[in-house]
Amino acid sequence: MANGVFKYEDDLLKHHIRTTAWLPLCKERLATLRAEATRPKDQRRLRYFTFCAVGAIDVLMLDVAKVIRQSSDGRFDTVFFFDRKPEDVLETQKRIPGAIGFPGDFTSVVLAQDPDEDTVIDSDAPLGPALNSADVRETRLNQLLVSQRRDFIQNFPFDVINLDLEEFLLKPDDEFPGRVIGALRNIFKWQKRALNIPGRPPRSLDGFSLMFTTQIGPPNLTDEYLGMLRDRISNNLASDGELPQIMVRRTGLDDPTLLQQRQFETFFKIGMPKVLTSILMDADWYVDAEHGLRIYEIERPFDGGSYKMLHLVMDVKRHNPPEDRRAPGDHSAEAQQAYRTLVRQVFSTPETVVSADTIDEAGLQADLDLIKARRRKYYDPEAEDGQ
Repeated sequence: MANGVFKYEDDLLKHHIRTTAWLPLCKERLATLRAEATRPKDQRRLRYFTFCAVGAIDVLMLDVAKVIRQSSDGRFDTVFFFDRKPEDVLETQKRIPGAIGFPGDFTSVVLAQDPDEDTVIDSDAPLGPALNSADVRETRLNQLLVSQRRDFIQNFPFDVINLDLEEFLLKPDDEFPGRVIGALRNIFKWQKRALNIPGRPPRSLDGFSLMFTTQIGPPNLTDEYLGMLRDRISNNLASDGELPQIMVRRTGLDDPTLLQQRQFETFFKIGMPKVLTSILMDADWYVDAEHGLRIYEIERPFDGGSYKMLHLVMDVKRHNPPEDRRAPGDHSAEAQQAYRTLVRQVFSTPETVVSADTIDEAGLQADLDLIKARRRKYYDPEAEDGQ
């Protein structure tokens, strides 16, 4: 991202992902919300968290499709987003007025250490003792991170989480198991917070929709990271007698180590979703097997070569009964069955490859133009320049 402008805003391959994967998932989540309401007046608006960049194309797409609904005074106050710089947050809010933005590095904010988190997260308590450190600047920066983190946590839970981070899930320079995994653990933990809407009793979510984007690789992953992926695959193969043959039919191999050495991309595509679903399971969530986990792949040129992005979409459900009403170490029976079904799907079903040959360029461009026209309804830079 340069100067807050997402360079893939006009990428039709990316827009195919938005319209084919993200939009239907969000529509389904909205339909679930409406079905949960016994009376029309009990229906609430969908809460959406995203990394939308200044252009906010995904938010405006949902606005055009009437998935996201503004408040009575025209505010996108159920949309929440992160951007690195305060000025980019302000620019984004011009295009989706009333949206709630958080400036800063996402993983740094989410992983900031807050020793008082359990006691003051929903209060206005001060951020520790008065500044008396020799390094006043560092102290202030730490306090700012903690303040941003508390503000962010207080807005949980969300109905749809779009973690379009445009980076690696696993990074060799990160201390194992990695900062992104640590951030995901916190996000999924905070999703269990009760939703507080004025005039209604607090209520925890039974489920949410998740979109997750990661780059394949990198190829120089450490032994610890490779071992984590291998272990996920090996454990699945050992627990289901039919999986080895399913893996052979897809890859020609039944050994995770050989798969890593000979077909690294396929090894990553099979192992990485298990890491994500394991984080969810550990946090008392599981992927709904009825809808499954769908993976889309796009390839992009880069410095004389190319790299591949994976876009995962899924519906997530809470264990029933939840962890506080189960024996230690137990998972709900429905979640265990869903996980077995999902594992077989991941082993047997290749990703959907999106390329210029598989998309409707004219239709996608027309849809993108419609979304940009909606954006000008809220903010038109050319009109501002002409004042």
